Amino acid sequence: MQTLEELHPVTILLYFLAVTGITMFSMHPAVLLSSVVGAVLYFIIRNRKQHRKRHLFSVILFLILMLINPLMSHNGVTVLFVLNDNPVTLEALLYGADSALMITAVLYWLGTFSQIMTSEKILYLFGKISPKIALILSMTLRFIPLLNQQVRQVSQTQKALGYYETDNIIDTVRNKARVLDIVLTWAIENGIVTAESMDARGANIGRRTSFSVFHIRKEDVYFSMILIILTAVTVTAMLRHTLTIEFYPAVTVSGCSILNLSGILAFLALTLMPSALQAEVALKWKYLQSKI
Repeated sequence: MQTLEELHPVTILLYFLAVTGITMFSMHPAVLLSSVVGAVLYFIIRNRKQHRKRHLFSVILFLILMLINPLMSHNGVTVLFVLNDNPVTLEALLYGADSALMITAVLYWLGTFSQIMTSEKILYLFGKISPKIALILSMTLRFIPLLNQQVRQVSQTQKALGYYETDNIIDTVRNKARVLDIVLTWAIENGIVTAESMDARGANIGRRTSFSVFHIRKEDVYFSMILIILTAVTVTAMLRHTLTIEFYPAVTVSGCSILNLSGILAFLALTLMPSALQAEVALKWKYLQSKI
């Protein structure tokens, strides 16, 4: 079996559309927790011990989003305490936590999607539909890491020249503005050079042809079948209103039923599929190494 990133680009796109779509259109805590667990687990498996700052940022963002809602919205019947003559309710706090879970899960899924969906895959997906849009998307995804790398290089150069030795806030802002000015100038020049290079190579002249190394295999068929079944079960539970929750005026969760439980378990299995494939490939590789 192949890992998720080794599957066909169409299969990868369908998977991320399914998990992010269900996550964004469901407010049920069990569904959102399943999405967060699956997204974070797969992100950690793929990146190992890297991106610790990413996890810290996600925790801080979750806490901020969770606390903003009870401070802005005062609906609900269970008052926890009164702050500046405004009631802070349990329902508003739980709604904030639920919304923060959804945003955190979607950000993790999109972060993994940006790592897996390379420029070649994007060109394959959208090249025949709209070559120009595919080219713009591919260049944008490539340009973002280049821009971050250029910012780091310019900042390190400025530090080597001694521009960051002072603790004055005004000087710090001025130095940051200098870095921004340098990077923007580099971005414009880089865009001009890229455009001239494409014109010199005959871009937009004649009919566009393409070559692809992506082919649908049996692994893609099996994965897509499981994906469709699990997604159908989850969406059916959502459409039948068995996976619903109401926060105002009081918290009301849909009753436990077979369809409710099936939808939650199906979505949990859906979110854990990439991690399971990654673990299977790793175990298989270790087993083959032990036979050498």
